[in-house]
Amino acid sequence: MSKERKTKGIIMGQLIIDALKAKYVAQRLENIANLQAYLSTSVGVAEHSGIVAECDKLITNISTAEGKLQSLIVLVEQVTTKE
Repeated sequence: MSKERKTKGIIMGQLIIDALKAKYVAQRLENIANLQAYLSTSVGVAEHSGIVAECDKLITNISTAEGKLQSLIVLVEQVTTKE
């Protein structure tokens, strides 16, 4: 493999990693913002009879995004360590 092609592969790999990190952080923040809106305003409660279930779903989404972000970080560290 040529040096130029390897460099392009490394750059593309880093772009993918950065995009995944940004995606998971954004998902986490979006769900936190929605949860905070439910918890801090009485309007949201009146419009949702299943607010506890909705908040539980948001917490699940937050946990999933955090788990994916942590898994990505660990996997990248493992690959970096092997190189």
